[in-house]
Amino acid sequence: MIKNYDYIVVGDGIAGRAILYFLTMKYPNAKIAQVFDDEGFPACSTRTTSVVSFGLFEEGISKLGDILYHAHEFLNDFVEKEQPPGVYSCKQYYLPPNIKEDPLKFKQFEARYGTDFVEFKNQRMVAKDAFVINPHNFLDFFKTDVDKINARVTAVNKGVVQTSATELKAEKIILATSAYTSLIFKDKNLPEGKPVKGTYFTWDIDLNEDSFVLSRGHYNLIYRAQDNLLLFGANSIEGLSHLHSPKEVYEKLEIFQDLFPEFSKLEKPMIHTGIRHKGKRRTPFCGEVSEGIYALNALYKNGWSAGVSLAKDLVDRL
Repeated sequence: MIKNYDYIVVGDGIAGRAILYFLTMKYPNAKIAQVFDDEGFPACSTRTTSVVSFGLFEEGISKLGDILYHAHEFLNDFVEKEQPPGVYSCKQYYLPPNIKEDPLKFKQFEARYGTDFVEFKNQRMVAKDAFVINPHNFLDFFKTDVDKINARVTAVNKGVVQTSATELKAEKIILATSAYTSLIFKDKNLPEGKPVKGTYFTWDIDLNEDSFVLSRGHYNLIYRAQDNLLLFGANSIEGLSHLHSPKEVYEKLEIFQDLFPEFSKLEKPMIHTGIRHKGKRRTPFCGEVSEGIYALNALYKNGWSAGVSLAKDLVDRL
């Protein structure tokens, strides 16, 4: 059985949902299909700590910096205009290293985060703006009225998406398939990337605080007050791309113990794992790979900002 469409979008994470959102706005009369497979190729969008950190990037320094600077501006304007659910403004606090113990690291900290210190939990920290995101609520905002096909994609070729259920044809196919892209579509023009496993932990707890993000070194502690959820994870660092066990997370939580004595009473955490797609130099790919086939992938940690802004850029080019 063959079905024909004007556009086919493959994927159901933030990139795929945002592409469909802007695509249906631009072409309200087009025949569009979305193909996804939550069981075989689960989207990583619902398996992250979901933070957007502002104030860390400037224009003109690097390609990635330019992308993220504009992505953050776009997302901030988009949220202000559209008021989507599940996106909450807060402060992200960066704890500096001890200046007496390591003056060089303290100087490096000031060079990256600035010297505008504030007091939080009786300690001096640098504060910047951030969004904490409830991924399910935010993704629901991007729901669109298109043909939704939940089936395993086995291959993508020019004009054709082959699935376990049927064959779909379209003039233009857009892959928002993250690290799974190379499994269904092989083309030398598609930049290489690699899957990176990430693990984080959550607790249901009411801290009687506003939402915040607390960062020390490579570790982020996030509190989403809107649903009383505490999250803890690690950024990728050499030799450690994720936390490995509940035992380890409790050990790392000790760096925040003096700020939150109630952590001593935490129950066992829920453990969550996802696969993120890391491109060369952490740079996303957005564009035409071959005639009629486009891709938006390698978003890595920046799906909630670059996933939305680059989706708009890609649709504008179609």
